[in-house]
Amino acid sequence: MGRNITLVGKRLCWSDALLYCRDFHWDLLSIRGPEEQEMIDEMVSSAPFSLTSHLWVGLRRSILGTSWFWMSGDPMDFTQWEHGSHQSSPCGSMASMEPSTWRQRSCEEHLNFFCYTGPTDGENQVHFYSSTREKQ
Repeated sequence: MGRNITLVGKRLCWSDALLYCRDFHWDLLSIRGPEEQEMIDEMVSSAPFSLTSHLWVGLRRSILGTSWFWMSGDPMDFTQWEHGSHQSSPCGSMASMEPSTWRQRSCEEHLNFFCYTGPTDGENQVHFYSSTREKQ
């Protein structure tokens, strides 16, 4: 896979989790296929600390639309959305109790999250504006 994935024990809102990952790793995790989802599910099941019911990943919904994208700029070729999930929030997570299930969650929830580092040049990373920072 070529990426190092870290399950972070801190519990942050989605935007703070994104900025934490970009400060200390590379980005919130994007899940690019079923093999990666399976590996992530294994990490969740063997976590060395108690997890929140959902975990932030780098999923974001277009503010004025219904399409989702990865903040890393990775293509959205693979999805694991919960059936019947409504889209009232622009922040995406994965369930920690039900492996391989993605759900939208309130961006303000404080959840554990996944960061990753790996070979990448950063050209596709989606810019995220934060009113609390001059530059992210």
